[in-house]
Parts: sequence; C-alpha cells; structure tokens
Amino acid sequence: MSFRLFSLFATLLAHTLFAQDTPGLAVTFTAAGKTDSRVDRLLSLYVPAGQAPTPFLTAGSFNAKWEGDIQSPLRGTFKLGVETSGKFKLSLNGQPLLDGAGLKTVQLNKGPNHLVAEITSAEKGDTFVRLNWASKDFPLEPVPPTILTHATRPELTAAAQLREGRLLFAQLNCAACHADIALLPAKGTGMPEFGQNAPLLAELGTKYKTAFLADWIADPHAIRPHTLMPKVFTGTDAGQKAADLAAMLTQGVAPAAEKPLEPKLAVAGGGLFANLGCIACHQRPDATGADAHDRIPLAHLRDKWQASALVEFLKDPAKAYPATRMPHFRLSDDEANQLATYLLTNGMLIKRKAIPGDVARGGALLVSAGCLNCHAGMPATTQPALAKITKAGAKGCLGGDDASRGTAPNFALNSDQRSALKTFLATDFASLKQDTPAEFAERQIKNLNCVACHARDGNVSIWTMVDGEAKKLRDALPVKEHIEGEPVADAPIPPLTWLGEKLQHDWMSKFIAGKIEYKPRTWLIGRMPGFPVHLAGDMALGLNHQHGLPQKEADEPAPTAEKITAGEKLLGADGGFNCITCHAVGDQAAPAVFEAPAINFVQTVERVRKGYFHRWVMAPIRIDPDTKMPKYADPEGMTQLTDPFDGKGAQQFDAIREYLRTVK
Repeated sequence: MSFRLFSLFATLLAHTLFAQDTPGLAVTFTAAGKTDSRVDRLLSLYVPAGQAPTPFLTAGSFNAKWEGDIQSPLRGTFKLGVETSGKFKLSLNGQPLLDGAGLKTVQLNKGPNHLVAEITSAEKGDTFVRLNWASKDFPLEPVPPTILTHATRPELTAAAQLREGRLLFAQLNCAACHADIALLPAKGTGMPEFGQNAPLLAELGTKYKTAFLADWIADPHAIRPHTLMPKVFTGTDAGQKAADLAAMLTQGVAPAAEKPLEPKLAVAGGGLFANLGCIACHQRPDATGADAHDRIPLAHLRDKWQASALVEFLKDPAKAYPATRMPHFRLSDDEANQLATYLLTNGMLIKRKAIPGDVARGGALLVSAGCLNCHAGMPATTQPALAKITKAGAKGCLGGDDASRGTAPNFALNSDQRSALKTFLATDFASLKQDTPAEFAERQIKNLNCVACHARDGNVSIWTMVDGEAKKLRDALPVKEHIEGEPVADAPIPPLTWLGEKLQHDWMSKFIAGKIEYKPRTWLIGRMPGFPVHLAGDMALGLNHQHGLPQKEADEPAPTAEKITAGEKLLGADGGFNCITCHAVGDQAAPAVFEAPAINFVQTVERVRKGYFHRWVMAPIRIDPDTKMPKYADPEGMTQLTDPFDGKGAQQFDAIREYLRTVK
C-alpha cells in the first residue's frame, strides 16, 4: 500500500476514533511514594540524571507507565522496537512483547491495539526511552502521534487541572501581591513563567491615547479577551478612578507630532499582514464580533496607538515588555510603516467619553491598587499573604461575582479556571521551584500559539484555515510576475510534529530566538519571528526531550577520506543522486532549481540531528507528504546506484553527511 493511501486511512480512522478516544498516551509517574499523571504525544521520554520526571515529583529514581492504543488503519505485520537506558517492558493486546531494548515482529489488528509500557529509571546517568516501528513499506521510525490514543480517566483530568492552576498562578503573577518567601521560589528561578513583570509603565503618553488608556484600565477584558490584565476598580466611581490613573500615567509627556498616514502604504501593509502570518494570530483590523479561531482582535488599535509609537512597537515588541507573546519579525522601517498604516487606517475610531482625570489621585491609586507590584516588581504592602488566601476559599480574586470578589481585581476567570487555581492553592507550591523541559515546551507551544502558523500531529494550522482572508489581502497587491528564486505565497510551512527530533538544540534555540541570520527556506513568503531569548533555550531543550533525545548528541569521530570522497560524488550528477541540481553547497549555487532553491547543504550539519537526517533521506514522504524531495531508497533501503557501498542507501547517505561535515 502506498504511503499516501496509508496516511489517508490513518487520518480517517483517527477522526472516527477520536470521538471516543483522546490523542496521546496516558502516562503515570511514581517517585518517592507519590504519583503524577499527564498525557504524552509520543512514547518517548528523556529525564537527565538528578532531575525530576515532572514538576510535581521529586528528583531521584522513578517509574513511568504508559497506557493507550496504537490505532492501526489496517491489519498487518509490523516491527516494534525500543531504545532505552532504563529497565523497560512492553505488552501489546495483553501479551508481553519487549523486555528491555530490542526489536520484535508483531501482528497489529485493524483499529485499536492496547499498549502498556513501563520503565524504571536508569541506575546511572540519564533515563530515556524511544518507541519505534517499521513495516515492509517503511523503515524504522518513531511511532507517530497521529495513531496513539487513550481513554480519558479521572486522574488525568485532575492532573490537567492542577497544571492549569499552576500556570495561571504564574501567568497572572499572583505572587506579586500575595508573597511568601517561605513557600515560593526567588524571582527568576524555578518555573520559567513565574515572576515575569507586566509591561513597563514609562512614557505611556507618547504611545497611547489617554481616553483609550482610561477605558482599558476600567475594563481590559471588554477590549481584549484573555488578557492577563485584571479589572482593578469596582464601584460607582470605578470609571473616575481609571481616568485618574490614566491621567497620572500620561502626565507631562506629550505625544510626538504625528505625520499624516499615507493610505497608499496600507495595501502593502495588508500584504505583510497576510504573508507574515499576522492573520493567523490576529483578526483583521476591520473585523468585529466573535472569531471562530479565537484570534486576538485588532479593531481598537486606531483608538489606542499614536501612529509613530505603533511603528516603533512593531519593530521591537519586547522593548517595554520582555515577557510579551508578540514576536519580533525584524521588520525594516518601510515594513513597519506599511503594517502600521494598514492596521490604523482599517481600524475603528470609537467615540470614547473622556473623563477628566486627577493626576494626584491617580498617583495615589498607582500604589494603593497594586499596579507597581506587577509592572515594576515592587513588594506588596496591603494585600494578604499567600498563606492567608489559601484558606479564603471562593473570595477575592477567586470570587465568581462582584459580591464575593469585593475590592479584589477581576481577572475574568471562568469557573474551570477558578477551580484550577483552588486546586493548585491546596498544594505546597514546591512545583514552582522546578520545571520539566518537555512540559515547558508543550506549554509554550500553546502560549506562543505556534500552531497558528504550523501544522502539528495531523492538525492543520490556523493560517491554513484562514487562507481565504489572506488571499484577499494578497490579491489587492499590485500584479507582479513571479521571478524564479523569489518566495512563493502558497508554499507550505514546515510542520511541528517532529521538530524536537529534527533540529540540533543549539541551532534551534537560536532560531526560536530569531538569532539565525540566514533564512533556511528561501521560498517561504513568511519568515520565522524571534521569541524571547530566555524562553528559547528551554523550549528547544523541551522539544528534544519530548522525543527522548538529549540536549547534545555524542561527539562523532572525524570523517574518513573514503566517505568524504564517496559523499561528494554521490551529491553530484556524475554517478551520484544529482542533489546539487536543487541544493546549493556553500558558495556553489544550485544550477537548475524549480521556483526557488532548496536548503543550502552547508546548513545541514549544524541544523539537523544525525538520526533525523537518515530518516529523512531514506523516506522523506513518510515525514512530509507535501515535500518535493524524491525518495531514493526502496523499502529494503537499497538505491539505484550500485556504487559505492553496493547500493546500500544507509551507507551512501551516511557518506553524504560525512562529506557535508567538511564543507565550510
């Protein structure tokens, strides 16, 4: 059966089964007599020696047990294999299959095949496990997340609620007001999201319009759903207090003289909004009402920003807010002007009722309302300590209505969020003092909305789902004939499914942080933005760990002269695979590309991990059905080139990689 047909069957089956089952495997960890549960996308794990397997357990020896189903689209013969450093056992459909590392042939039934796997941590060194499979149609590869499911159960629901409460406690900066040095970690330690300051309050008058700022302070959730900013003031004078505070925050700083917007730039700005993927996270500025994809609204920007300040913000979003989720696209001055013009000329101008504010009263409110606790990291002075609020129940910030909240801030929490926070507040808070990279990476994929642009685990991106909107903005651009080598508007964005297996940690962390100067995929119309540096390294490490891989691979011996010579030949047209037709090698350009050149081979070794390189070249369509990369090896791993290495693809591709290690 062809891979495309196999994938179609697998997708249809998964969509049918997911009505009852949930993607991923249920895993239960036990350490020092305590248990913790979560859902893993893959049957893989990496826990460095001396670290805890989850944030809620202690470091040291542990046991992990996975349960769920392999959903096979067809009945057939497969091989299941495991790589591990611990004591590992695997049973399938109630029958023991593997005891330790190895490879076994097994018959999979069509539909669910129940899997139970267990590992005891390694006695020395790091603990890891990776489950693979193969068949007569494809070589050994990780069992993909698209065919792993589990039945929901109470302990998983409880564990997910606990994790949600922990994350809310950190993101809402609860400890800024309710401090307790005996229970909480020092700022900047432990859970990476813990203790991050809100935006700086300096020079707000040069950025925002005062009437908007007053309305924002009065009720931020009415303007931007899901914001972390609470509604601080209550009572009949809440609007006046918001106006007083806005007056204080903008006093003495006049906005710069604004140049009139050039409407002709808006069309180019709309193209950027579509082509950079802004449209995947944000609604268009002319859109109103609820959004099917829960994108962030932008209709208020015209009412909020001074034009020149918006341009500067787009060029460096983290300047006044290092913890911002808004990424850095490295916009040029022209691009920032075009994008700002599109956003402002297409937004709404709301007639706001300006309430005169009192600067002196606003200054007092700045302190008494606790604004400086979050925005400047100042110690809390009037709020109850953490130990007291854990006993308060559904009052204060956790109140479900105005009466139970009293004068406490309103974070617009729903009932599930309040329950999650209460669950977390019942713990000893020790989980805030440590974190697990794999879980951190999963949280950041959600927090940074990576799936807005990237497909993952068989789910298409939001960008793909709103392509009709993006196309209208692109079509408004002046007609221009495509020139070979220029980006292509409809080129697919790389999926996230195998990212942690694919990329080297050091390169990936720089790439996530926006610190790689070159663009690997020159044919993509978009560009990978940069996210905060303090998150990028931990996120890259977590992605590696999710695939059961360490931060750094073992050092390789120097390439041999035989393999270097063979690899160079195999890249070429004379007796080789003719890879250099599409791929440049360093300064040697590709001579006959189609639409745009493929990735330059000189980048391969610093970007791609060795194991993924071999999996990719052996069966690229298994990983990405949309790739233009041809398949050179048959299911037995043999190529059409009998020389060198008697046509053995694994050795030939290894020689290519060894040669690439020598290219500068």
